[in-house]
Amino acid sequence: LPGQPCRMASQRLGFLCADLTTCLAPSLLCDGKVDCAHGEDESAAYCGQMPNSLPQNLIFKCPNQKTWTYVDRVCDTRNDCGDCSDESVSQCPNCSGWRCDTVFFADCACIPRTRCKNGIQDCADWSDENLCE
Repeated sequence: LPGQPCRMASQRLGFLCADLTTCLAPSLLCDGKVDCAHGEDESAAYCGQMPNSLPQNLIFKCPNQKTWTYVDRVCDTRNDCGDCSDESVSQCPNCSGWRCDTVFFADCACIPRTRCKNGIQDCADWSDENLCE
């Protein structure tokens, strides 16, 4: 059935298009660009009352109950919730960047590796400039 969960190549949950073959990243839903051949990823059925109209297994509700993000944006080193709950160690045990206590709360505890050894302190202990590879 279209709209049912599917597994993307990354093994993460996705959105199944009506062709029953195309599996979209959740964040492609309701982004203003048609990705499914029949346009169901931009339909009012899914995009009308976001996030409630979206398949609930494709969204991450932040603890503040007012903010949400797509599940494929959890553990992406971006603080979508504003309180780091979508980037927490419990949510994201495998940091794809560099894990440290950050100087800026918005960075949470995992900074992108592109910010290692860039001359700007991101970690409280300067490990992003001294140890990070």
